[in-house]
Amino acid sequence: MPSFKQRDRAKRVEPVETKRVVGNERSALIDRVLQALETPAAPQETAIQPAARETAAQAAARITEPEPAPTRANLIDRVLARLRGEPAPAQSVAEGMEAVARDDQSLTGRVAQETAKLIRDNDNLARAIDDAAAGRTKPQQRRDVEGDLEKLRAKYRDRFRGLAEQLVAGEIGHGKFRYEMGKEVKRLQTQAAILGAGGQANMTDNQRRLLDRSVKDQLAYLDGFVRDIREHVNAGKPVPQRMISRAGSYAAAASVTADQARRQSMADEVAEDSADLWEVRVLGVAEHCNDCVEYAGRPAPVGTLPPIGDSECGQYCKCRFEYGPREELERKYGRGAS
Repeated sequence: MPSFKQRDRAKRVEPVETKRVVGNERSALIDRVLQALETPAAPQETAIQPAARETAAQAAARITEPEPAPTRANLIDRVLARLRGEPAPAQSVAEGMEAVARDDQSLTGRVAQETAKLIRDNDNLARAIDDAAAGRTKPQQRRDVEGDLEKLRAKYRDRFRGLAEQLVAGEIGHGKFRYEMGKEVKRLQTQAAILGAGGQANMTDNQRRLLDRSVKDQLAYLDGFVRDIREHVNAGKPVPQRMISRAGSYAAAASVTADQARRQSMADEVAEDSADLWEVRVLGVAEHCNDCVEYAGRPAPVGTLPPIGDSECGQYCKCRFEYGPREELERKYGRGAS
């Protein structure tokens, strides 16, 4: 079996520079929290120059602000990945917020100060941050998004099966079936990518390219499906019932698309401010294919491992990515493949 380093990299994430639009008030937070977390506090007279894009620093300060669930989930993902391996993550966040407040007397600084006080005064909140950064628990925002993704899969599974049932019953022909399925596949893939990216406003050019490739792949599979149907029709045979289940299976690809978009967010994080973030594939609860067993537990730089779905089990893959600093992942899983 070829090493994953030798496999086609076409679907892998692209850690190149991306552009984001941020508000004036929020842009003042860029890079400040992370600089406070990673280095000793700078003297008051040394100004920290903001960058032009949002990074995990801004994400940290935005955790307490109202955001749509997918957006907040991705922001929290990025912050927790940066905090992984810290001896006291909650304390580090509080210190970072206090550093922001010392330099910023605007609303941003006041929000940061209140956030720091909330963390220091609330043992349960501090413990929740520590547990989430250590991977012992999953933030509610991430659970909400996963729940939304499961609802999306179920909704489109029913739609796909409904179209197949009409086909089997002779209510529509294979041409109409291909047309309607194609429309629904595009909608499903787009909604899954938006969920994975943390909202439509957060979609980058890299994530759109990943989405385009996913749609193209799914439509190619759909064309093969329709060819099988046409063979039955041309041979004068009825369309078999198993085609209904096969049509419903196209909903499973939503998980792969969402994961690719989420992973691209991590790659963008590395590109934007040289974050020390690595990734590792972790086996889920399933009967695993040989590829997944080979790829699992081997930390590598973000964006270099084969993506979820690029294995023998395809879109039914139950593996997941875990992110964190290289040292922390190698301490947990051993030396990687780089």
